[in-house]
Amino acid sequence: MEMTQRLILVADDIENQTDSGKRRSRAIVNTASALAQRLNTGVALLFVEDSTAYPPSTLDAKGIREWHVRHEKQLEEVSKQISTLSSCILKSGPPAEQILKTLQTRLAPELVIVGTQGRKGLKRLLVGSVAEEVIRQSKRPVMVIGPKAQEKNHPLSGQKQLKILVATDLGKNSRAAERYALSLARRIGAKVVLLNCLADSMRAIMETSTYAGTAPFNFSEIITQIKEEAVAALKQKARLFQKNGIPCDYKVEDNAVISACAVYQEAEKNYSIIMMGTHGRNALLNAFFGSTARETILNAAIPVITVHSGH
Repeated sequence: MEMTQRLILVADDIENQTDSGKRRSRAIVNTASALAQRLNTGVALLFVEDSTAYPPSTLDAKGIREWHVRHEKQLEEVSKQISTLSSCILKSGPPAEQILKTLQTRLAPELVIVGTQGRKGLKRLLVGSVAEEVIRQSKRPVMVIGPKAQEKNHPLSGQKQLKILVATDLGKNSRAAERYALSLARRIGAKVVLLNCLADSMRAIMETSTYAGTAPFNFSEIITQIKEEAVAALKQKARLFQKNGIPCDYKVEDNAVISACAVYQEAEKNYSIIMMGTHGRNALLNAFFGSTARETILNAAIPVITVHSGH
């Protein structure tokens, strides 16, 4: 079923008035407005007051009410920048939890758009990341505007035809992202390029042979076979997009670079949006070992849409 009437939910930290905070807000709002116009839908603007951040001086009924009123005014100011605004929502509580609750309404939004500061390492682990928690738990697609995309702030409204890069592993982790890419591209008249990286397969072969204490038998021949199978699978997927009237091409990246690098480097070639699947692995493990989705979001100069593989 098509989702033409679903709103776009924008979760913006309007209280962050630093230069980086304002830049992030502008990028989120501009992207949401442009995408909503192409989808012919509205935007719901959400701000969540973090209940753990109440200023000590406002711990009385009057002070807390003044805090709410200030946020209502800030929300109203930001809303003036959105030509397709449908509603403003002010909630209190843990930000990620409240965003996820908003996504669980009867007519759930098309997708949610959030920004991220891109914290890394132990600080990110201890402080937590609202964007990452939403990505891991959301049943709806999540568009993330990463730090480099905030700096570039490429306006989707200025592009005649959008071009979507779909990073696929050709397996079940990417199927939901491929389906959403097809639906979105059809409705906004976008082009699609499917990208598969062989680095993970190559690494698996090398690790297997290393553990066994032997060199892989005819390594180049094995890689050639893997590439041929990838091309065949991509051709089949591309035909599905083409049958639905979507211009679609495909690429295989066979250099020995990590998948994330291949994705955001390819995205520098005049793309508008990156689409990829995520399977929401354990946050602690991801904090130390990283993930293709996280590295892509942190390094891509354009928005990244993640779609949970379980949906």
